[in-house]
Amino acid sequence: MREDEQAFAKRNAENLMFVEDSVRRLHKALSTYYQATYFRVKVEHQESLHAHDAIAELSGPVHR
Repeated sequence: MREDEQAFAKRNAENLMFVEDSVRRLHKALSTYYQATYFRVKVEHQESLHAHDAIAELSGPVHR
């Protein structure tokens, strides 16, 4: 593993998050944006070590 990949892997391990968690965080952030009334968020983690990608999608009206 290259040195820059090691630094990325270490930093990533310190902030573990599933794609489902990230779409929920984005939904929360969008809910504070006063002009947003509806949203659609898709997060895709493109795997380099596995034969599949992790994908989460969330859409709907903004709830305040």
